[in-house]
Amino acid sequence: MADAIVRGLQSNGSTAACMKHWIVYTKTPTGHDKDAVTVSDYDLLNYFLPPFKAAVGAGVLSAMENYISVNGVPLVSNTKLMNALLRDDLGWDGMMVTDYAEIDQLADFHRVARTYDEATRISLTRVSVDMSMIATDDSFMNGTKALLEQSPQYLARVKASARRVVKLKLQLGLYDNPVPGEANVDLIGSENDTATALELARESIVLLKNNDSVLPLAEDASVFLTGHAADDIGLQCGGWTIEWQGYAGHNELYPLGSTMKENIESITGNSSSVSYFNGLNYTGEYSDADLATATEYASRAEFTVAAIGEGPYAEKPGDINDLALPAGQIEYVKQLASTGTKVIVVLFEGRPRLLGDLTDSVYAVIDGLLACEMGGQAVAEILYGKVNPSGRLPITYRRTPPTSRWCITTQ
Repeated sequence: MADAIVRGLQSNGSTAACMKHWIVYTKTPTGHDKDAVTVSDYDLLNYFLPPFKAAVGAGVLSAMENYISVNGVPLVSNTKLMNALLRDDLGWDGMMVTDYAEIDQLADFHRVARTYDEATRISLTRVSVDMSMIATDDSFMNGTKALLEQSPQYLARVKASARRVVKLKLQLGLYDNPVPGEANVDLIGSENDTATALELARESIVLLKNNDSVLPLAEDASVFLTGHAADDIGLQCGGWTIEWQGYAGHNELYPLGSTMKENIESITGNSSSVSYFNGLNYTGEYSDADLATATEYASRAEFTVAAIGEGPYAEKPGDINDLALPAGQIEYVKQLASTGTKVIVVLFEGRPRLLGDLTDSVYAVIDGLLACEMGGQAVAEILYGKVNPSGRLPITYRRTPPTSRWCITTQ
């Protein structure tokens, strides 16, 4: 896959693929964005290295390191992994960029430097980072100048990085055309793009449970639709959509997308057999009055479709210490199920959030993952049998919390 992705991205001659995040970022024991990782050489070389090795073999032009420490050494200052393994053993000579402000994190998080200048010195003298990704201050530039003033023998080291950066710009033609592809912007969101995104969404959604074959629903079935994700495209997309932490509650920002509610109404012809009310927040909060209204709707419907899951997040702000969904979400759905309606849960989530014993109270569970703008249509089509769910889980989905230390992948 890494080989194919790199070759595909770079096939137009004006795009540099970036392999990320180098390396072992998916082994964080807590799933947090910044963590200390312990790994054997055997596991690193046999389980974590192969996709990067394939990317290098395909000619990947750039790479990004990450926020972790490996066996006690922050990656951004880890000579063994950044130089010996990547540059020497794999023979890669592409441009290496840090993850956001990671050199500064040698002082702020890893605590191996007292100042930003010292952090810059440590990184530049120990590893072959070429670019510091930080847009809000000039600490890296100041630290580099300070290093060269105090230790001019490192000028060759800085020039080596400058050569790699300039080489990449020349390869991409950036000196002749600083904004390549500008003329193609209007092609984004074409009919072909939309059709491809819809097909990907359809194929990625996973049916986890379907007791008594409650799915697919008949178009004239009595259905109550509820849940915070039922009418919110932003919650179908997650983080890094519109902005860093995602953007929920503003469907107008997603002109090419549609919600579950809109598509269910389209499939059923706005039938009076479908009702909608949501009194639930993705934090799990709801009022007694809203719960009473929701349970009244549920009691009158043969089926209740509850679209729940995570709010949008990315990186550190998305860290969690408990994989369970917010308790309020679980309780809200259980209260609906207690009315006798047959509950179908639809999840929109970036991680396998634990459902506990909720699955005992519901008839069906669909994991929509983060199918994004086309996710609402894809889920609605699956609910009503227009599309057969064919997705398979790419991850382990636990029923109960782990009883021992267990790696939770968040990326």
